[in-house]
Parts: sequence; C-alpha cells; structure tokens
Amino acid sequence: MDKFKRIIPNILTSMRLVVIPFIILLGIYDKYKFLAIVGIIVALTDYFDGKLARKWNVCSEFGARLDAGSDKLLAMSLLIVLIFKNKLFIYLLILEGIISIINLIVFAKSRVTKSILIGKFKTWLLYITVIMGVISLFYPKINTLTKISIYITLFFQIITSVLYFQNLLDEFGQKKKTPIEQLKEEHYNIVKDIVEHEEFQKRKTYAHHYNESVYEHCYRVSFDAFCIAKKHNWDYQSAAIAGILHDFYYKPWQDNIKKGPLLQKHGFVHAHEALLNSRKFFNNHLNDVIENSIERHMFPLNKIPPKYKIGWLIVFVDKTDSLDFLIHPSVFMKCFINKDVSKKNKK
Repeated sequence: MDKFKRIIPNILTSMRLVVIPFIILLGIYDKYKFLAIVGIIVALTDYFDGKLARKWNVCSEFGARLDAGSDKLLAMSLLIVLIFKNKLFIYLLILEGIISIINLIVFAKSRVTKSILIGKFKTWLLYITVIMGVISLFYPKINTLTKISIYITLFFQIITSVLYFQNLLDEFGQKKKTPIEQLKEEHYNIVKDIVEHEEFQKRKTYAHHYNESVYEHCYRVSFDAFCIAKKHNWDYQSAAIAGILHDFYYKPWQDNIKKGPLLQKHGFVHAHEALLNSRKFFNNHLNDVIENSIERHMFPLNKIPPKYKIGWLIVFVDKTDSLDFLIHPSVFMKCFINKDVSKKNKK
C-alpha cells in the first residue's frame, strides 16, 4: 500500500498532461460541453494530488516540479483554445507565459522549484476563469461574469509576475558563497544555540591565551575540528559541539590564586568542570561522544585517553591551536618587555 501512496499523487498530476491533446481536439471540433467537464475534472486533480501527498507524507521534489509544469501546460492549452473565441484570453496567455519563463530561469539558476501562495491562488483563479470561458461558449448568459473574472485574473497575474520577477532579481543578485563561507555558515548553524546563549557570551570576557578570549579559542577549535571531521566523513556535528564546549569551565583560571596541590591546578581539572557546566546549560546538545571528548580533551594531563576519534581530534586541534599562540612572536616580545620593565623598576 505504501508503494501506491507514493505514486498516486504523481498519477493524478500526470493526468493534467495526458489530457492536453484531447483538450486541443475537443476545442478544434467545438465540443465545448465535454471540454468543460474535462477541465473541471483535471482542475480538481490539482487539489487532490497535493492534499494526498501531504496526508501520506510522500511529498517529493520531482512531484513538486511535475505539479508546477502540468499546471502551466494545462492552463496554457485551454487558453490557446479559448483565444479563437475570445481575444481577451490572449492577455492571460501572455502573462502566464511570462510567469513560466521567469520560473524556468530561477530554477535553472538555483535548481529549486520556488512557489508563493499568491501564485497558487492565481493558478486556481486562472482555472476557474478558463472553465467559465469554456462554459460561456455554449451558455452565453455568463459572458459578463466571465469578462469580470478575466480582469480579476489579470490583476493577480500581474502581481504574481512582479513577485516572481523580484525573486529572479534576488537570485541573480546573490553573491555565490565560497566553500569556506558555506562551511562557516553550516558550522554556525550547529553551534548557534550555544554561542548566542547569555552564559556562553560571558566567555568573551574570560582571558585565555595571549590576546584571545575563551570564546574565541573555543570557536576556533570548534570550527577547525568541524572542518577536519567533515572532510573525513566523521561525526562533524559532535566535533563542532565538543569543540565549542571543551573549555566551558566556571570562571577565568587567572582568578584562582589560591595555592593547592598540583593536580588541582586549572590544567588538570578544568576539563571536568567544562563537562559539568555543559550539562548544566546545554544538556540537550550533548551525547556520549561529546561528553567524553570534553572531559578528556586535556590528555595526557587527565591520564585517561579519549574513547572516540572525535575526542582525539579535539585533543589534537586544541593543542595545535594553543601552540599557534604560544609561539606567536608577540608573546615573546611581551615577555622581554616585561623583563625590561621589571629591571628598570628594580633600579
């Protein structure tokens, strides 16, 4: 049954394409009553194919493209038939052609089928107007009503054309993102809830390495680990979160001026503090891989090595990014300057 659920909406959509030759023939031989009946039936398929696809959760990109294409072709085939009886329908055909061309250009550039609510409403209104136009061919009493419907449809076609044209301008106006920009955006979406949290924002004021805050250091480790993990098809989401939280300890380590055992110093205990703090504020973002990576990122100081390869990745990236700052020339320059100052003070 599931197999039929997948194909039934597309079969209904395809009916609008299959009947197009019959619509042309019915128009040529002036079989307007049959044409009206066929038009009403196939117009209803536009309602039921989408309704069933959503109900059965079988929506697909192919189905969306097929639906949009069949709508256009069916409507335009009916308009071609009607033009020979009522010249006003030529304006509907021209505008519908313009809308179709714009949509094709947008799809060719973005490979995405884009639609707007007013466009769907316009399509239904167009169907109603076309069917009324067919009925008026054998029931002239509704000619005035048909003419009013044509003008209303034209109005909504113009609005739809303008909005789709705006989409076209936006599409061509967008600057193509470089691979690194795409990576940064994807990474940010993973860690967004954490980095925008008020508690994590405080880490911008926590000094870490030379000229770098805890926030900056964690973000750098997170992004680098994310990129490496993604390149090797590892769990890059866990890598990003473990990296952003690996130094999420309670307070700046410089504030701890109390003397104590060596193994109670910041380097030995802050990984466990970071894990506890992460559980407190971001528990819904954690899993076994992330927790293990946070708690053991200071290996070998924490004695027990990481259990997962993501944990080893965080160890490697954290040490590498930290070394980058430790060997920075400015660090040594600052050390020498401090020494010179202290010597002058002694003098």
